[in-house]
Amino acid sequence: MASMFHQYDVGQKPVLDKYRKELTGDANEIESISHFYDINQLKQYIAYVERLSKEKDIKLTGIRIFSASYPKDYPEELLRGRQTLIFMPTADTKEKKNVAYEPLYSNKGEAIPFTKFLDQFSSKETKNVARASFLPFIGANEDLKSSGANKLKPTPPM
Repeated sequence: MASMFHQYDVGQKPVLDKYRKELTGDANEIESISHFYDINQLKQYIAYVERLSKEKDIKLTGIRIFSASYPKDYPEELLRGRQTLIFMPTADTKEKKNVAYEPLYSNKGEAIPFTKFLDQFSSKETKNVARASFLPFIGANEDLKSSGANKLKPTPPM
């Protein structure tokens, strides 16, 4: 792990720190280097996607974790532009194994890949994606519902 942390520190981290400083104008600003998620929220999320998958007769194979960042105009100023993680359930499709999928919008017995679900919200001009929320009781507002956990309460900023 030490060599992996070192490689991150000399590779990606300087680029991310530079972006963070340019975004905020604060020379002391650095990018988040870790994320903390409450164990109970993670358990709730796993139980949630297990239930959804069972209801759709789709075998849950795991959780795929995507890197992302909060929009520059995000309501919580401390999170603006910061990297975060998005959790998506996975299942096997006819074409591939362990594909991130959206159980809420999948057909019974047929996992709809998450990328196909997101395509309907993408604009060719801007490449913006409307973000969905996870579980109505964890930070959802007027967003479209999704089984992706992108609004768990993480910690950064550190």
